Amino acid sequence: MKVLLVASPKNYFGLDMLVRYPNLGLCSLVSNVDKGLAEFHILDLIAAGRNPDKYFEKVVKSLQPDIIGFTAMMFQFKHSAGLAKIAKAINPKVTILFGGYYTTIDAESIVQTEDMKYIDFLFSGEGELAFNKFIKAFVTDKDFSKVEGLTYIENGSIISNPAGCLANVDELKFPDRSARILKNGFHTMGIKADVIETSRGCVYDCNFCSIRQMYGKSFRKFKIERILEDIRTTRTLGARSLMITDDNITLDGKRYKELCYAIKDAGLNNMSFLLQAGVRGIKNTPGLAKAMAESGTKWVFLGIENVSDDNLEYMSKGEQFSNQDTFDVVSELKSYGIIVIGGFILGNPDDTEESLWANYHYAKNMKIDLPVFNTITPYPKTGIREELEKLDLITNKDDFTKYDCWEVNVKTKHLTSEQIDKIRYDINAKYHLNSGAFFNLFREFPLYMSRLILRLLINKPSDIISKVVRWRF
Repeated sequence: MKVLLVASPKNYFGLDMLVRYPNLGLCSLVSNVDKGLAEFHILDLIAAGRNPDKYFEKVVKSLQPDIIGFTAMMFQFKHSAGLAKIAKAINPKVTILFGGYYTTIDAESIVQTEDMKYIDFLFSGEGELAFNKFIKAFVTDKDFSKVEGLTYIENGSIISNPAGCLANVDELKFPDRSARILKNGFHTMGIKADVIETSRGCVYDCNFCSIRQMYGKSFRKFKIERILEDIRTTRTLGARSLMITDDNITLDGKRYKELCYAIKDAGLNNMSFLLQAGVRGIKNTPGLAKAMAESGTKWVFLGIENVSDDNLEYMSKGEQFSNQDTFDVVSELKSYGIIVIGGFILGNPDDTEESLWANYHYAKNMKIDLPVFNTITPYPKTGIREELEKLDLITNKDDFTKYDCWEVNVKTKHLTSEQIDKIRYDINAKYHLNSGAFFNLFREFPLYMSRLILRLLINKPSDIISKVVRWRF
């Protein structure tokens, strides 16, 4: 039996110009299925070139899989459902699975849509244990009633199996990267890249986040020696840059500091690491920033969120850190040569044009290397969606293809969605040139940035001209 697992080619706006990473979760699914049950192949369509749909069709026709599984974020789901339709047209008997964050959040809604014409099973929650049970059931008695978190239609009735428990991470096997069909095309600023994880989950209550739907309020840590061995594996496969996918690696700052020392002592700090971190964890762990730099950390995505203390409170972030904490942490990270990507969230209910621009000045004063000015996304089952619905501030409730953090799906008490979008565009156009951030990146990665500019001039000349004109005037 052949199983094809597929990761979407759809990426967050503009992100694939700088980085492109393979899907680690699918590798973990494959490695944790009992041996001998099936032959597995992983297709990361993000590296499939300009026409990923055609490439997918070619692979399906060539491989003739019995099962095709898709993982999809909310904004990726519709496109992946279209790929499922292509697969069913090629082979109506192929079994289609869907898992990931969106199915975890909203399987009960998805199962009632027209997309279920092309989907056989939906998985909710963490996948390794349930996927193994599903594959065993598929090759034996086709009894899926004991597969935790599974939603499907049987004899016209919707079946929703109870959720399962979280995996003991000490019992999970190493990700199987050998199952990837595409081996190349993954990078950080042109440096060959791969992905690892050192922990799962987060215990904070940020009301805009949907991570709790996947892991609950849990934080599970992989053993340090296991992490080191996984890093060695990626290096053997040719990677020189690694993204750490942890939801909040600095939740336990002391443990992360120990990991940094271990990476350095093992001689693995010649790798370049990119990760997401929290202000609070770094601030409360003296010496962590220095240890991060010595371990090879080159990029840190820092969840700054907003300059306004009121907005931080609104997002349930106020108790985690203050504006002064953010200044201190950014300054410390930059003093060790770490590139800071600052994540901001705009479009809070009381935002005005002035408050949006305040985030521009806030980022510029801190000298953020690469700010990401996203807008509030009212994901289903989140506290912020409930609050925005009460205020009637959601302008797009149903088209989830635009729920990518970039598209504007809300308004404020003072601004329309269109006004937020225009202001945010102007902020981005001005920041990258006026702040010196663009030129800093160019100095750091001259060859890759030169190639990127040339590609943009060829493919999107109007965008470049527009940004330069807005910057100049």
